[in-house]
Amino acid sequence: METAHARETSSMSKLHPVSTFDSSIADRFSLVTGGPFYRALVRMRLAEPLPNLRLRTAVFVLLTWVPLLALTLVDGTAIGSKVGIALLRDFSVYGRFLLGLPLLIVAEAIIDPWIQRVVSTFNTSGLVRDEDRPAYYAALAKTKRLEDSALAEFIIALLAAFPLFLLFESEWRSNGVTAWHGSTSGGLSPAGWWFTFVSSPIIRFIIFRWLWRYALWTGLLYKIAKLNLNMMPVHPDHFGGLGFVVLAQKFFGILFMAIGCFMAGQFANSIVYFGMPFVATNGPMVAYVVLAVVLVVAPLTTLSPRLAETRRNGLTRYDQTGRHLTGAFDAKWGQRGGPLPDPLLGSSDPSTVIDYVSSYEVIYDIQVIPVTRELVIQVAALAAAPLVLIWILLTPVEQIVAGLFKMVL
Repeated sequence: METAHARETSSMSKLHPVSTFDSSIADRFSLVTGGPFYRALVRMRLAEPLPNLRLRTAVFVLLTWVPLLALTLVDGTAIGSKVGIALLRDFSVYGRFLLGLPLLIVAEAIIDPWIQRVVSTFNTSGLVRDEDRPAYYAALAKTKRLEDSALAEFIIALLAAFPLFLLFESEWRSNGVTAWHGSTSGGLSPAGWWFTFVSSPIIRFIIFRWLWRYALWTGLLYKIAKLNLNMMPVHPDHFGGLGFVVLAQKFFGILFMAIGCFMAGQFANSIVYFGMPFVATNGPMVAYVVLAVVLVVAPLTTLSPRLAETRRNGLTRYDQTGRHLTGAFDAKWGQRGGPLPDPLLGSSDPSTVIDYVSSYEVIYDIQVIPVTRELVIQVAALAAAPLVLIWILLTPVEQIVAGLFKMVL
């Protein structure tokens, strides 16, 4: 009996004849190789041959951090006591430009190969039925067009370039403490102008671009989940055969590690220069790690309706068959009474029942919310790593040792 979901998917497929779409898009799909910004990087030989990370990272550090160093050296605020917070003693600068920014660039080489594997696996594993391939290729093509959109990147660039200092003085001002980028009374220093109009917009552009890609990835998973996927309820991954998606999703955690570097730098400044007690950072740190895990898991929940349906249908089918199987076994061996019959010792009937029960338990244990302990631990560890590093650097050694002893004893 055809389900409503199957009829909907069939109608989607009819709207997209197979000949209309190039099936090779599943083999060349990428979330990072597209858009005017990427093409500009290619022309400058900063993107190809992929991933070309060393040169690209060096160029972005050269654009964002090196001018700050040069301008503050000229101004006498790179180090020393001329200002309260010199550039080379500003933890937030290290967190943004020397740790967070390189991580955002390196993330492309880590995340995109896993995205490509997911797209290719859907195409080759049989999960996408032949009649749904046109709709699948259409979803990939639309996602790629959006990722390649000049309008989208123009809007991202506008948002990144917006002078936030007009609205938020915290973008550059340090409460009651003079700093290398300027002060409330004196305004922005030359380095402060570069920081406000060049360095910060570059970082915001890269972050917003990642947010756009993440939204596209979430939308693609939603469209794939709408297809009449050929799910296997007895698949040992307990996700009906979708475990490879969960495996790939955890690598988005590196983005939250990068953002964590930004936060860690700000916390370090607040503790060292503004007297904020370290314990005051505990709440925001925990909240950030929890938020990181939730945001990484959120796109996977688009698959939850399909997993719930697979579990429900699988339990129904296997329950009916199991009743007949166990009934036949009971009639043949269980109702005889007396000592154990010799033929049972060499019969395959008991192992058949055991195998069937194991299969039923696999279906029963299908996780409707596709998340694993490994995913949670990896994302939480990546998000927390920069914050833990700050805790180690700013906490006296004897206090750390005492804390470790308390944990062990």
